[in-house]
Amino acid sequence: MPRKTKDALTNTRIRKAKIKDKQYKLFDGQGLIVLVHPNGSKYFRWRYYIEGREKLLSLGVYPVISLSTAREERLIAEQLLKQGYDPVEHYRKERAKIKARIAEEKRIRENPFRKIAEDWISQQPWSVKHIMDVKSSLRIYAYPMFGEEPIAEISKDTVRSLLLGIHAQGKTNTAHRVQQRLSRVFKFAMDRDLCDRNYASELESLVPAAKSENMKHIPREELADYLRRLDANEINIHRVTWIAIKIMINTFVRTGELRYAEWNEFDLDEALWRIPGEHTKLRREHLVPLSSQVISLLQELKNYSGHCRFAFPGQQNQDRPLRDHALIEGGIYRMGYKGKAHIHGFRSLADTILNESNQWNPDAIERQLGHMERNPVRAAYNRALYLDERKRMMQWWSDYLDTLKVPANDCQSKVQLWEGGNVY
Repeated sequence: MPRKTKDALTNTRIRKAKIKDKQYKLFDGQGLIVLVHPNGSKYFRWRYYIEGREKLLSLGVYPVISLSTAREERLIAEQLLKQGYDPVEHYRKERAKIKARIAEEKRIRENPFRKIAEDWISQQPWSVKHIMDVKSSLRIYAYPMFGEEPIAEISKDTVRSLLLGIHAQGKTNTAHRVQQRLSRVFKFAMDRDLCDRNYASELESLVPAAKSENMKHIPREELADYLRRLDANEINIHRVTWIAIKIMINTFVRTGELRYAEWNEFDLDEALWRIPGEHTKLRREHLVPLSSQVISLLQELKNYSGHCRFAFPGQQNQDRPLRDHALIEGGIYRMGYKGKAHIHGFRSLADTILNESNQWNPDAIERQLGHMERNPVRAAYNRALYLDERKRMMQWWSDYLDTLKVPANDCQSKVQLWEGGNVY
């Protein structure tokens, strides 16, 4: 049973309690005691019994906890004991809950939307250009509204307001792309237990579907005239830009793959261009066989940029790649196709003509377009299986482009090239 004392404690008695060589107790009654340590520290404890065993419940340190507060805490603990709870275990569980809640609040604060979005982007198998596009759209539209806000605390109304705001500006396609990217960021966060809801996904129907933006190409019936005019360089553009446009048409690579090409990627003896994964859309190495026409263009290009890191350096700063707009300006605008064709249209044009020739395995064409198999084992197999055919195909393509420039009355070579027979 708790030890009885005649006189209850007072704040004065606790404050003036002498320091001794050993710890000793001051008794207040009803099991409430003060432990006085040799270093002068004074701790409130409540001594109680459960199933015949003595236990001590810590109530705090004097004078941070006053005597009256300690007595109130003792009464609360006594009520818990009467209700069948062990006060020590009860408070241990409560402290664990509080600690967990504090840790969760800290985790939420440490995971703002911007950080989660950047973590998501860093794990995507995208080209440098696409990464920059995604970062740019989030930086312009999402970050100003809730970039620094914990992702778990972003409300549905906030996401709705953002998307409707973009749509109200007449930017329907932009709003749709932002909605898709927000949805993927929220899913990324949910998979890591950083938020509970994907509000962007729930608001998918809020923004009309983006209109298809097919990469329009130069009409086939105008391609021959286009190539003749380009050869004559009647638009009088910088020679490096001119060679870049010619090589892009002959290889139908993506503009980012061309612009960021470095000289160490080209093996002219092997007639092969190895585009590294960091420059491709799917972040996987892409092999481009080089026709004799492309090799000749690269040999000329060395006279202009052979001393540079980039094969196609910028005109103002040779330490940076050629600007995307330089290709668009020279290859489309100056040639009279502004609003009528896109620089990427040469890819779809090559895709159409190669398939319609019936000379090449469609899978080989897909591989050459960089529509790589996502399964790495199958991708390696397909690359080995079709590379020889792709070498023949790329030479055929350059020869075909050359025949288009031949006068119409000299069409025998065109017929022979087109009807060369199946090769697969």
